[in-house]
Amino acid sequence: MDRWPSVRTGASAPAPGTVYLCPSVGEYPIYDEAIYQVLREDERRNGLFRRAIDAVAPGAVVLEIGSGPDLLWTLAAVDAGASRVYAIEVIEESARFAEQAARTRPAGRVDVIAGDSTKVALPERADVCIAEIVGCIGGSEGIAAVVADARRRHLAPSASVIPAAVRTLAGAVSLLDLTGGDPALPAMFAPYVDVVFQQAGGPFDLRFYVGGVGPAALQSTTGAIEDLRLTEQTYVQGGELRLSITSSGRIDGLLAWIELAVAPDDAALDSLAEDTNWLPVYIPFALAEPLDVSVGDVLSLDVTVRSAADGIHPEYFFQGHLTRTGSRAAVPVSAESRYSGGPFRSTAVHRKLFPAGSP
Repeated sequence: MDRWPSVRTGASAPAPGTVYLCPSVGEYPIYDEAIYQVLREDERRNGLFRRAIDAVAPGAVVLEIGSGPDLLWTLAAVDAGASRVYAIEVIEESARFAEQAARTRPAGRVDVIAGDSTKVALPERADVCIAEIVGCIGGSEGIAAVVADARRRHLAPSASVIPAAVRTLAGAVSLLDLTGGDPALPAMFAPYVDVVFQQAGGPFDLRFYVGGVGPAALQSTTGAIEDLRLTEQTYVQGGELRLSITSSGRIDGLLAWIELAVAPDDAALDSLAEDTNWLPVYIPFALAEPLDVSVGDVLSLDVTVRSAADGIHPEYFFQGHLTRTGSRAAVPVSAESRYSGGPFRSTAVHRKLFPAGSP
């Protein structure tokens, strides 16, 4: 069995009111009962999806991509009057539980299909697609590629898609300052690090969620790095990110979060300002030390988004510079947030979390 580098751990669980880190797991087929329970308890998310489903499911053929073991949205569609629902689930164990859940509804109303939605076939085209494969960076779970494939092969031309849109924003932060200069992972999350490394084929500078933070953590203005309009079929990823520093101190990376519109006319869920299972994501700069900044300094970054080797999951790359007020000299700045592969221990935060020489 492979032995991966050990991550530094702290308390067994996050202490109330503290900033904490958690490995980003949504991109990988490693969902367990603890993760599913977090999703079940997210009432903000659940209410938005139920209302959106109730509006379009009556009489429709519905496709759910990534149904999980509970068939939460599949059964909501049946209860709303869908004529038939196809539920696709890639995790084998979750698909087996989903088949059991399907038996609670009349025969012929729900078909559970075990497999990858980009590789399976449906017997008919669907009028509605539910794809709650929204990442904490909106597109990081591959929703753009998966829904585009579904439109080509699984959906009627006028099909509705739930959610309607997701936009990812970013701003500058100092994670080291937010964590008192000593970042560590709550021990309950450490096993997920090993599983991510196994899925990725080896250690790399994996993504981390940041819990316990809000808008006050930001030290700059904000900008968009993604704008995925699933209903309108427009997908903007990358571009220019220009951030003005609003708080003097130091910065060591970006904080990224989503604005999610589940239905076209919904007010967006803001994952930085609201309590939801979607947590902000930390994107560290590839620097030895944090950058000192003053109000009015400008961070300019070109954002490039490329598909990982699997052709589904995007990876995010940032290249640019910090221009300090009153100085013509620019400090080079770069960052990346990968699905797998790439450097390991290339950032100050990753070096603290995975000390050199650790097993």
